[in-house]
Amino acid sequence: MPRLLLLHDHAPTLQTQRAVSALASRPAPGLEVTLRTLGAGGDDLNPLSAAWRLRGLAREYDLIHVFGHRPFAPAAFAPFRTILYTPTQTPARPHLRFLLAVAQYRDLHVICPTVTLHRRCVTAGLDPDRCHLIRPGVDFSRIHSPRDHARRSPLRAALGFDDSHHVLLLPGESTNNAGHDQAAWAAGILKFLDDRVRLLFWGRGPRAKPLAQLAHQTNQRELITSAEQRLGRRIDFEELLPAADTALVTAIGPVDTLPIAQCMAAALPMVATVTPTVAELLEDRHSAMMCAPGIPRLVARRIVELRADRSLRQKLIDTARTEAYEFFPQTRFVKEHQALYERVAKTR
Repeated sequence: MPRLLLLHDHAPTLQTQRAVSALASRPAPGLEVTLRTLGAGGDDLNPLSAAWRLRGLAREYDLIHVFGHRPFAPAAFAPFRTILYTPTQTPARPHLRFLLAVAQYRDLHVICPTVTLHRRCVTAGLDPDRCHLIRPGVDFSRIHSPRDHARRSPLRAALGFDDSHHVLLLPGESTNNAGHDQAAWAAGILKFLDDRVRLLFWGRGPRAKPLAQLAHQTNQRELITSAEQRLGRRIDFEELLPAADTALVTAIGPVDTLPIAQCMAAALPMVATVTPTVAELLEDRHSAMMCAPGIPRLVARRIVELRADRSLRQKLIDTARTEAYEFFPQTRFVKEHQALYERVAKTR
């Protein structure tokens, strides 16, 4: 029976966490899957101990699938003949050079969640036949829309919102590329026009703490809400969807696309900035209202236009939800990985 080892950071991103969970819980017939994590609280504390451990484990597994650049190095130095690798962020040039070096002595397959990342890897010189495009998959059983009043009302009350508030939800983690600070400034502009506007973000990611501090620095504590900080506990991002009225994507660079697809599936009207990654999911006045990145007043204007046009808003919601179910089902995500595992194992 073929054996597959899945390796990822102990504190993964939402997109990585959902991917690993889906692949581990739905293994292909005849495939045995094992999970290992790297980092504090994980199976190995640091890359050095992981590299040492993997050298022994390489004899026990037929394939290894690595998520993220930090666990990739230990896997590359272990004697695995075949490595499947899913980047969790856009590889910088030094990392791309490292991938090219590893590809010289390993059967390296790079799994890209976006066309933008796939194009970057191929342009850098990686073998196109070993660069695979597999988009993230949404677990629709986790998705609940704002129309789910049984979930919406208690959650909004716990977060400090009432029925009169218009809540803007920021998808996913607060990262440098997510541009959530731009969303804060856009929300500040809107608050001058409508005092009921509120901004809600998950509370995870490297920029979450500065975003929470921004509310205090600008004396707008009631405007910006960190969900996990307000609730005093950890919460899955999908649980926040029913509390929102609009999803606001203010990316200024490559971001994870799964949280955006989840908002699409939840039937949330969307305002987004135009970046290559976001444009793979959304189209202006087709599935979202879109504008140039890095200009908060344009974002604010698009939100005003969206709220004022009910028929357009419903059209965008219906289109985005349909496309989410068509292009981002988790069943498709799992099947494409299973097919790749089988093909790579046979080649090996």
